[in-house]
Amino acid sequence: MRLAWATAGLLVLSCGAATDDVAKLREKWEARPYMQTDSVGAPPAKSVTIPLHAPRELRENSAAAMSVAQAGVFFTINDSGNDPLLFALDTTGADRGVWRVLGARNVDWESAAIAHCGAGASQWCVFIGDTGDNDARYPSRDIYRVPEPVANRTRGAVPAERLRYTYPDSPHDVEAMYVAPNGDVLLITKRPMSDAVPRLRPALVFRLPAAAWGAKSVVAERVDSLPIVPGSAVLRLITDASLSPDGRHLAVRTYAQTYIFATDPLSGRVNHAVPPAICNIASLGEPQGEGITWASNDGRLVFTSEGTTVPIHLANCPLPGVKP
Repeated sequence: MRLAWATAGLLVLSCGAATDDVAKLREKWEARPYMQTDSVGAPPAKSVTIPLHAPRELRENSAAAMSVAQAGVFFTINDSGNDPLLFALDTTGADRGVWRVLGARNVDWESAAIAHCGAGASQWCVFIGDTGDNDARYPSRDIYRVPEPVANRTRGAVPAERLRYTYPDSPHDVEAMYVAPNGDVLLITKRPMSDAVPRLRPALVFRLPAAAWGAKSVVAERVDSLPIVPGSAVLRLITDASLSPDGRHLAVRTYAQTYIFATDPLSGRVNHAVPPAICNIASLGEPQGEGITWASNDGRLVFTSEGTTVPIHLANCPLPGVKP
């Protein structure tokens, strides 16, 4: 991804430059007053840095989705322009396997989630979101789901089922996707948007119903917005989201903060009656933080960043409504 300054001090991202370019820009950000004055959120607790021993094909570690069936195993993907590959890692940083996703194209893969493969299904699937759209130009986007492979350090292939969708208004860039316990897929917009005033708008949430699988195409329904305003701070762009294993909390990350929301345990929708807990993760020192997933329901989270050799971090963030 390439990061550059835009008008009004906002950020725009597009594909291209290497991670070291991002690191240089981050050094500039850290020297700016922003990094010293943005104290939003509590610092993470019990932070651990774990070296990553990823396969050579994992160039842009762009998501994280923790397995329910395989303890400590999580799945990830490459960003746009790479082969359609699914990777498994674990919380020790070990390589646990690589699979080619059959019947899929990696146009701009950005998101991943774990959920049951359909209504009433007992099998778990990995959902892969071809949801990115840096320039907001694609008329439709795709989500794939594949049977969760056994992460036994092998290489192989998995068949994909595709759900194609459009937005009801205009194209959106999305890097945050999660699947509710009822099977609905929810998408959270990443970038700054303005209204007619103009002023920056909160991030939007769109829903794809569980019943949409098998349809030729479906129009996403706008169902919510979140109290996160992309562009309101330099690193405030939404790069991933993850629903806790028990379905009661949603973690939404930016480059500098993680917001944890209380959710309805069936629909996965945010309960706005409970203020979110905010965790300031700038101290993790990620060069380009892209992924988040739950290690446990109590607020233990896994954070990933782009780059083959960039370490992963495990840290605790506060839960909403819970006193430290």
